[in-house]
Amino acid sequence: MALNTELLLTLKNLKGCGNKTALAIADNSPVTVHTIEDLCAFWKTLHGKKYEKYSQEDLLSAHRQALSTIKDAESCGVGIISYYEDNYPAILRKTINEEGKEDAPLILFYRGNIEALQKPGIAVIGTRVPTEAGNKAGIYFAEKFAKEGFNIVSGLAIGCDATGHQGALNVQGTTTAFLANGLDWDSIYPKENLELAKKIVENGGLLLSEYPVGQSGNRYTLVARDRLQAGLSYATIVIQTGLKGGTMHAVGATLKAHKPLFMVKYKNLEEQNDSKTEGNKKFLEERKAYPLTSDTITEALNIVKGSMDKFNMPGPKDSLF
Repeated sequence: MALNTELLLTLKNLKGCGNKTALAIADNSPVTVHTIEDLCAFWKTLHGKKYEKYSQEDLLSAHRQALSTIKDAESCGVGIISYYEDNYPAILRKTINEEGKEDAPLILFYRGNIEALQKPGIAVIGTRVPTEAGNKAGIYFAEKFAKEGFNIVSGLAIGCDATGHQGALNVQGTTTAFLANGLDWDSIYPKENLELAKKIVENGGLLLSEYPVGQSGNRYTLVARDRLQAGLSYATIVIQTGLKGGTMHAVGATLKAHKPLFMVKYKNLEEQNDSKTEGNKKFLEERKAYPLTSDTITEALNIVKGSMDKFNMPGPKDSLF
């Protein structure tokens, strides 16, 4: 059981073979399957239309694509880890999407310090157009949690995502950006944050993606990556959000996974009634989220510790825990 990265990439390159099918194949494969020849031999033992529709030439073609993907990644300084490897984060194997279904990534491309994944993650996310108070809050809370030993996880978007990454960098903390595109510099999106992406890598942080080098992002990949920000994290902090928008995908995934959701609660009445904080207000009023203020950080840390205990994750070193 369990296939190596090369063979998992091969399965990913089979048209119509999704993560669920690929994992089912991998889980049931003999321990002797290490090469494409082994996989072709094993494939002949599989029965059912979803397997029989692929010919041996389909497998060989997918394997050639996998080898090309690996070579292209290496040429760009991009590494690859896959589902069964020891350095694949255990919490990501339990990824739940906003529909409440298991949806772990099969392959992860990375650029930067893979050891960043050893620190427990907290997602810091929100609108791309925060108010001035939102910008300050994003940096403030990212700094606070980074100082406590957390890996600040976000999506490199302009606005609240960028404040999360920058806050961690401000205090020499660790931050990870989940991207919806390839990790070669030409594919980084948004272009406005290319220098931020480089700064994350230069300062011991990490860029992650499900997508090979050279692949551009689109609205579908942007939505898909939102579940991974929540998946890698033990809690999610929303800085500012309206009632609609990309933030809600990660919020939904957080709640479906039964992880703590925090919404920044603003003391200023004008901020509370701003359209950019309507989502904060709604989730707090419905008690679906914990209020996060400068006065409740210690309480929030204890709530996150409970989430980490649930997932059998030790706490960060040198923290309030």
